[in-house]
Amino acid sequence: MPSLLAFAAMALGSSAAYAQQLAPSAPAGAFAVGSTPVGGTSVDALSLGEEPPAVRDDRPHSRVIARDPEPPAAVVHSDDSEEAGFLSTVPMQITGAREQNAHTGRRIDIDLRDADIHNVLRLLAEVGNVNIVTSDDVSGNVTIRMHNVPWDRALEVILAARSLGMQRDGNIIRIAPQSVLDKERELAIERQKQQQVMEPLETRLIPVSYALGSELAPRARELLSSRGTLTVDERTNVMIARDVRGNLEQVEQLVRALDTQTPQVLVEARIVEATSQYSRDVGIQWGGDSSLNTITGNPTGLLFPSSVGVNGGASDGMTPTAGLSPVSRTVANPNFAVNLPAAVGAGAGGALGITLGSIAQNLNLNARLSAAESTGVLRIVSSPRILTLDNREALIAQGTLIPYSQISAAGIQTAFQEAKLQLRVRPHVTADGSVSMHVRITRDEPDFNNTGARGDPTILKREAETDLLIQDGRTAVIGGIYTRNTGRNVDGVPLFGDIPIIGALFQRRRTSDRRTELLIFLTPRIVNRAESIGR
Repeated sequence: MPSLLAFAAMALGSSAAYAQQLAPSAPAGAFAVGSTPVGGTSVDALSLGEEPPAVRDDRPHSRVIARDPEPPAAVVHSDDSEEAGFLSTVPMQITGAREQNAHTGRRIDIDLRDADIHNVLRLLAEVGNVNIVTSDDVSGNVTIRMHNVPWDRALEVILAARSLGMQRDGNIIRIAPQSVLDKERELAIERQKQQQVMEPLETRLIPVSYALGSELAPRARELLSSRGTLTVDERTNVMIARDVRGNLEQVEQLVRALDTQTPQVLVEARIVEATSQYSRDVGIQWGGDSSLNTITGNPTGLLFPSSVGVNGGASDGMTPTAGLSPVSRTVANPNFAVNLPAAVGAGAGGALGITLGSIAQNLNLNARLSAAESTGVLRIVSSPRILTLDNREALIAQGTLIPYSQISAAGIQTAFQEAKLQLRVRPHVTADGSVSMHVRITRDEPDFNNTGARGDPTILKREAETDLLIQDGRTAVIGGIYTRNTGRNVDGVPLFGDIPIIGALFQRRRTSDRRTELLIFLTPRIVNRAESIGR
């Protein structure tokens, strides 16, 4: 069996003869470290791959505020069921992170047959620049052929093949059968439990400044041992904890981490309503009367018809006739043949009347033109705002109660309907300083232009409810409604109203255009940003 000097010489590349002694059947140059020629062949070791660039993440990272008591030797089991377990003195919480990047050793090629396990371990210790201590129970031979693997990965595979485990402390690695290490670990855990039971208890007062002690108590009790107790003094908001020193330190760190100033959010909403309307009404009234008879001195001179009379018949008692008489606002019988007036009057539109007649009043002609046009723009801005704590619902409202009558078996009763402007919001400040909200905005107002049968006004409702995420101080449009109502009405006389150009004398034209737009803006601001989230 080759000696340790042979393996060391092979690792350092001083002679190829040692490699032939270790593995006579293996080809020359079967093992190489670095670029040292072994067995007449130069083999370069593969360099470690560069780590990928870290991805920038502005979100706050997690932090450990408490840790379970560290066992004397935490078992590190590989994900592969064929690999043996390893022992490490690092805490269990850190072990999982180390497993992800465990194999970072120097890459090597190795080809051995029926080699003594002790010599193989001493070789790997030389390559990895570590100290390896083996127990007397470690024995046997191994046959290995590996290419381009880290030396620490090769060590794991060799141990797994022989049902061995290891315990590492710095650069010292102790190797023993896995059953022996497991038994040692169990004994160490038992000793630690006994020491914890015998450790004296302490009582500590932990003041709570911003949170409620009763809210933090259930979380803090999870960190106590079976001997520990925790109570809360409601008057002073102080937690009274009794346990061993290590657990009390963890409880205090937990309270300090959670007992921070609660973020306060100022939520401001703007409800912008814009209404524009346009209407135009153009109407005409014209007519008259004509008579041919002996009374007026202009008979037709025929036996039949000896007299002729033509009169307009579209007038009634409600027909507007202002403008046809210079001395009176009304004319008894204007004899309109076409009576299609526009809705004019004081403060709305205008009208012009024309009257033509003969000397003997045999022929009279009356005409009246009326037209009205209206343009209006209305803008309403409502801006409710309210300040609230994180994760607390807030409500602000302003409005009026409108009475209305209800008829029931008990008689007529008066009830009230709310018409108000209301903002209801529940904000939540995220870890990166944004604000997540559930918000409901309502704006109701009475419409006295549209009333019910008993004169009760209708309610115009505007409401928006949504969940959204907005950055601190930014303004977002959470919703909007745009409506447009257009209309064109033509009142006329059949057939005559369809004649081009002349048909305008037989028509009344009305056009209307009404546009309404509703936009809702929302702006959250964290008032105590620096004190609460520190960003």
